[in-house]
Order: sequence, then C-alpha cells, then structure tokens
Amino acid sequence: MKFDRRLLMGAFARLRGALPFVVNDALFRLPVDVTAATPEVCRARGWELRELGPRIERLPDVLDGTDPNVVARLRREVVGVDREATIFAAVIPNGRVLSRACSAVAPRGIVLADVSPHTGVPLRHHRALTSALAARAPTRLRGRSALIGAVGHRNFYHWMFDAIPRVALLRDAGVDTVDRWIVPATDLEVARELLELAGVPHDRLHALRRSDHVVCDELVVTSAPGEICEPTPRTVEALRTMLDPGGLRLAQRSGARNVYIARRGRRRVANERELASILERRGFEFVAMEGLSLAEQIARVRGATCVVAPHGAALSHLIHAADGAVCLELLAPDYANPSFYVLAGACGLRYAALEGTRIAREPRDVTVANFHVDPARFESVLDRALASRRVT
Repeated sequence: MKFDRRLLMGAFARLRGALPFVVNDALFRLPVDVTAATPEVCRARGWELRELGPRIERLPDVLDGTDPNVVARLRREVVGVDREATIFAAVIPNGRVLSRACSAVAPRGIVLADVSPHTGVPLRHHRALTSALAARAPTRLRGRSALIGAVGHRNFYHWMFDAIPRVALLRDAGVDTVDRWIVPATDLEVARELLELAGVPHDRLHALRRSDHVVCDELVVTSAPGEICEPTPRTVEALRTMLDPGGLRLAQRSGARNVYIARRGRRRVANERELASILERRGFEFVAMEGLSLAEQIARVRGATCVVAPHGAALSHLIHAADGAVCLELLAPDYANPSFYVLAGACGLRYAALEGTRIAREPRDVTVANFHVDPARFESVLDRALASRRVT
C-alpha cells in the first residue's frame, strides 16, 4: 500500500514538474527535481563549496566461529563506498528545508539527496517529492543557518552517526559562524545531550516539525557523513573527540573489562538468565542503558575490552570501547542489519556474531520478536571473542 502511494505521489510530482516553476511554487511550494550531485550544482552556480576528501569505510576482522552465512548476509546489506563520492560542505543561498525529515532543497526546487538521503527508493521517489500534495509557505530565517538533521529523529543511533557528525564536518570546512542550527523536532532527551556535547547551543536550535518549511538567507549543508547505517572511521573519530574530549577512553587501560548490554524493549534475548551465569564466570558487568543519562551510558562502556549485546541502539557506544577490543553481537534469526558490523570496523574492533533461534508464539516480524540463544554455542563463541582481544 505504501509503495502504491509512492508511485501515485511520484506521478503527481512529475505532473507538477511539467508546470512553469513559478506556477508550481505558487500553488504547491514543493520541489520538482532531485540530484545526488550537490558539488556539481554548486560549481555550476558559483556557490561556496568545500570538499573534504573521499568517503572511506572499513569493515572489521570477523572472528573464527562466527557463522559464515550470517556474515554473508550482513555483507550483502552493506551498500559500500561510491568511489566517486566525496565529503563536502556547501553554502546554498536561499536554500530551503522541508518538514521534520529536514530535506534540503536548492533554489528552483532541486532536492539535494546527498545532503538529505532517502535510502531504498529511486531518486524520483525521494520523500521531499512524494510525501505531500502541498507545503506551507516557507518561513524566512535570516542570517546563516546550518542543517544538522536529516534522518531518524526518534532514534539514538541515527542522531549519533547520521546527524551529530555533520557538526564536525562543518568545523572541518572552516564554518565558524552559524546563527542557528536546524534539527528535527524530537522528544528524545539524549539528542539534546548529544547536541550540547557537540557544542551546539540550545538557544540557537531551530527545530522543524512535520509540516514546517523554512527558507534561509544562507543554508549551510554537508553531505551525509556516510551511507545510512554504515558509519565511517572519520565519523567515529569525530564522535570520540566530541563525546570524550578528555581522552578517558584511552586512559582506562587497567586490565580487561567485559560488558554485557541488556536490552529491555523489543528483540530481546528471551533466555538471558541462562546466559548470565556464563557471563558472570567471566567477569562481565551487566548494563541496561534505559533511564541513564548520556554521560552515564558512556561511562558504562568506556574502556571495555569485550562488549556483548543483542542488536540495538545501545551498541552505538562501541565507539567508547578500548582499542583492540572485540564485539559479540547477538542477532535475531534472519535479521541482517549491518549497522554494528560496519561500526566495529570503523572503530578498529574485531567482530563476532551469533544468530539466535525463533520462539513459538513470538511475532513473525524479526524486527520486534524476542529470540533464544543456545547457551553452548554462546559459551564457545564468547570464549573465542575473549581470547581474540588485542588490547595493549
């Protein structure tokens, strides 16, 4: 049903695009075209552009004992690096930002898809073209506005790896003066903490809700830091600098420290109690991130040499593990999400995965269903992971 609606809205967008732009803008105030080549547009129009080098990914070493079929599924989900892609920052005169999705739109109604990606769909079906029949008249923002938000406003992982790193990219590009920072409106308290640690003042935030639409005297944008769900080493280093400015992660080298991150929501390990004795005999600390401040969450993982957890946003804190550490991710059956496989590589960590099994009467949807982990297999893979650490 959603796909059919997208087709219909895409056809409507093409009809709008056949109108003279001034007519389309007066009637609908929506974009009519899309590009994934913002640097080329900037060069053609003489807009300020700073290219910051190629986008580089690094995949992890996978430990012996990890099912090769699981690794193969994860690898198939990795988009990988477009060899032509580059990291950039640009200044768009009279640039617009549309809705809580924070879609960046250049003058003459061009969606900048490499700034505000909409993955998994053709460019012509980008959400900025196909999510609404019309938009509100834009509100003018005076001065220089920098766009941070672009995806996943409710999700800690996306704030960490798809939004906050843009602050570092702007600083790398020499953008020192910003009058306001455009973000998606969110009730996620940890997002506010992330912004503060990134040096973004609360009184300079401009939060967009679903139907909001703004046009800026100058809109400063960056490319997406990486493919969605595929953090890069550059992103990891930027986050470590912002979130651990004192270098405490590297200072905590006093022996091995093992951490198990429990999950309290959907997609839990149903027989976690069976695994607890195995973990306790090996000196694991049990951590649940729910209800903790960001600083407390970071402290729970900082300097860890082995991190074990079911797939979930709390594994974003792998960036705070010790150099040479190892991650063991527990995956629901047939759930191939490469986010933390790629993150482990970006952090320079070694990686292992263990796939669970289905439980009767659980939902068939693997994104929400709890699952069972075989204790004997878990103990075997865990011991391999502990033995593989290369912490100095």
